[in-house]
Amino acid sequence: MAMLAACGPKADTLKTLEQVALRDSVAVGASLWLDRAGHAWVGQAGTLTAYDSTGRALGGMAVALKGTPQVLWTWKGRTYLRGAGATAVVDAAGRQAGARRSDAPLAADPRGRWVYTATRTGSVMGLAPESLAPRWGWPDAGSAVSSLAVSPLGDRVYVALAGSSARGVNAGVEIRDALSGRVLSTFITDAGVKALQVGPDGTLYGVVGGTVVALRHGPEGLKQLWQRKVGGIGSDDPDALRVSPDGTRLAVLERGQGLHLLAAADGKVLEESKRAPRDAAWDASGRLWVLGAREIRIVR
Repeated sequence: MAMLAACGPKADTLKTLEQVALRDSVAVGASLWLDRAGHAWVGQAGTLTAYDSTGRALGGMAVALKGTPQVLWTWKGRTYLRGAGATAVVDAAGRQAGARRSDAPLAADPRGRWVYTATRTGSVMGLAPESLAPRWGWPDAGSAVSSLAVSPLGDRVYVALAGSSARGVNAGVEIRDALSGRVLSTFITDAGVKALQVGPDGTLYGVVGGTVVALRHGPEGLKQLWQRKVGGIGSDDPDALRVSPDGTRLAVLERGQGLHLLAAADGKVLEESKRAPRDAAWDASGRLWVLGAREIRIVR
């Protein structure tokens, strides 16, 4: 995969609609999640705190997970939380219904049948959504899994392999049939994919080092549509990817470093910020909320 030269604006060019001031500063590793009521939930060590549009804290909940809790998704009254080395599911009352001690990636089945995860040796597993207890597993791929994603219809599972020279496994993305686990095809990458997200039209986006790639599934497997170099080397590489609800834009995050807003159609850099963002999340209307040290910026 050829690496493109970094491009796009270097100054802060995010078109901010609103700015929500926070009374207290938040840590670099803080997380951000938006609920349907329009409240911003900020995760810091052991807690999740809700804020309204004025920055007023509305209360929160203690989270029995080490590290900074991150809300992964919600489904039928259940909330899935990620901490340091563990994942938990809590019910509508905030009671923990199940937990799994693992730092392996997770992905949600859009139909709610399973929670997908992986073992250290690359076996994809299906967990019961109500308890996170293992229910089935596919054979080992011979490499650790760095990221997982599921197609919008739930018929394909994308498995990013970190690669293993000892076992002769290349870094890349496997496409597996969700019913049988059969490998449909493999797309080879230069390095392990750190983040995978699927757009509403089925386009797959991934972060490989400092490069964002867009892939589309077809009769012959995954085909690269475009790639865009946005990050630096090492700690400056992007580590999170967010697709807008309508699938037209991507938010690429370098935690504590910068944020890049890309056009999903061609990877063009639309806007950028170097103001050390902690996290970012899209709301249902397609606005991007960017968590900073003492503020949340809402970007059109």
